[in-house]
Amino acid sequence: MDTKETSYSQMVTVTRLNYRSDCNFTAGTIVGVLEDNTPVKVADDFYEFHHGHYWRKIKLGRKHYYVVADWLKKI
Repeated sequence: MDTKETSYSQMVTVTRLNYRSDCNFTAGTIVGVLEDNTPVKVADDFYEFHHGHYWRKIKLGRKHYYVVADWLKKI
């Protein structure tokens, strides 16, 4: 059984940014919006290319969502 815990890095949004239920641009995947300069926890083990962009997995509360990596920067 794999018990590896996910590690996270702290990053910040560089613009208003939609966060989504999966790595897709369809309207039904938008869960919410992060304001510019919002700190977020980004999973270190997820950096994937889908639909022409690199995506990162973020943790908000106890749930994970997906954002386009272009709009995040390291703190």
